[in-house]
Amino acid sequence: MEKNLDKKKIRVYENFIYFLNIELEIISPEEKIISEKSIFNELKKDDTFQINSELFKKNPNFEIENDLKEKISKYGVEVLFDYNVASKKLGVSDFTLYFNRRLDYFTNLLKSRISMDNVMRISQLRDLFSTNMEVSIIGLISEINKTQNGHFMITLEDKSSQIKCFVNKDKTDLIKQIENFCLDEGIGIKGKIGNNIIWTDEFVIPSPPNSVELKRTEDEHYVLFLSDIHFGAKVFVEEAFNKLIDFLNGRIFENGLDKIAEKVKYIIVAGDIIEGIGVYPNQGLDAKILSTELQYNEAAMYFSQIPKRIGIIMIPGNHDTDRLSEPQPKLPYEKAYSLYNMKNVMMLSNPSLIKLFSNDANGGLDFYLYHGGSLFYYADKIQYLREKGGAKVPEEVVKFLLEKRHLAPSHGSTLYIPDSQNDPLVIKNIPDFFITGHTHKLSLANYKGCTIISCGCWVEMSDYQEKMGMYPDIGKSVIVNTKTRKPKILNFYIEKYKREENKKA
Repeated sequence: MEKNLDKKKIRVYENFIYFLNIELEIISPEEKIISEKSIFNELKKDDTFQINSELFKKNPNFEIENDLKEKISKYGVEVLFDYNVASKKLGVSDFTLYFNRRLDYFTNLLKSRISMDNVMRISQLRDLFSTNMEVSIIGLISEINKTQNGHFMITLEDKSSQIKCFVNKDKTDLIKQIENFCLDEGIGIKGKIGNNIIWTDEFVIPSPPNSVELKRTEDEHYVLFLSDIHFGAKVFVEEAFNKLIDFLNGRIFENGLDKIAEKVKYIIVAGDIIEGIGVYPNQGLDAKILSTELQYNEAAMYFSQIPKRIGIIMIPGNHDTDRLSEPQPKLPYEKAYSLYNMKNVMMLSNPSLIKLFSNDANGGLDFYLYHGGSLFYYADKIQYLREKGGAKVPEEVVKFLLEKRHLAPSHGSTLYIPDSQNDPLVIKNIPDFFITGHTHKLSLANYKGCTIISCGCWVEMSDYQEKMGMYPDIGKSVIVNTKTRKPKILNFYIEKYKREENKKA
């Protein structure tokens, strides 16, 4: 029987959109919608809900690494990479060794390519300058110059020396490749040696193999992805985040979402958990909580409402910590103790690499987590990325980085720590998932067997974001079925103008 409802009492509830193509549903006032007000305020009125005061107590004997070991064992998380190197005073030699370690990796990788036979050190070419002999070398790009006639000259260097490599403008395939090159990336070059230069015939790049099937789990599970929540910001979308909590607690029934919620095993948070303080000029005007410690406490109050059966994996972003150099270590316990004190929260570095569902019959899935500090740099510096939309299409920037096998190959693309033992920003193996944030843009792509997920954000546009041209995707979350590898976009956010219209209805 059709209900006769007073239109003024009907509340438009824009709750979920699958791939942004499901129409809005009108929910009648007879249906209880817990998210209609702040769920936290509602729960405070409920005698059955109590905030665990132990979350907000610092433990002077807390050991971060032991805590992580216990939690990853409990939640079945295998940590493949987590940067945990103590800080030290750095010198010029550290930078030299850092780039040497990078060169070692790309040399070993590219030597395995069929076309890279008889690779020589650059210093070995001196006796061959007049021979017109075919040679193969591997090195890092130190210069890219275009001549007045439209030709290109690339300077490649290895540990032994450097050499100029000439590329004729008529070799259009090579010229197109050069347009995608950046300084300090590792490549191989084949050509003929003569007149103290190499006349380039072929580039060999470390790009992933083309034909790779999407790896799946045999059992059906879900992983949910978040980033750039910015707890403590004035423009934090509290109502939207409360709807997310509703969903995870099985309180949303449309489209079988309560059944999906039961199968959510993990939440991955790709940085910028809090708004932070002093990240950019006059940031205090955008923050409602002027203490990072209290901002993390607010984060803990929200995350503590998520079912404890769900493992929550977090990495830092540029708003989370005083150290911006990558890799960023785990969040400091002294400030984020309330999150560490949660039994289901696991802290890792930025970047980090984990395997989930390792006990699955298909062997589990690898997730590469990177907040995205270099994304804006390459979105602006690489011409074809600018033409595609720059930071508006972060999935394209991630594809670029996967091709380079490095998160930030160019010196200056991000702040970094020159580790003399290895280059921790090298992407040694292509993961099943690459998770990032930072741009506040939500996007998805499958690329050579890797599912790229750029998460949106949980703050409305601030004056600073508008000034920087950051037009965010707000209050949306990506959730992936690991059995099918199909993602869904869940929209928890009602835009301001729609909320105003609803109030007038």
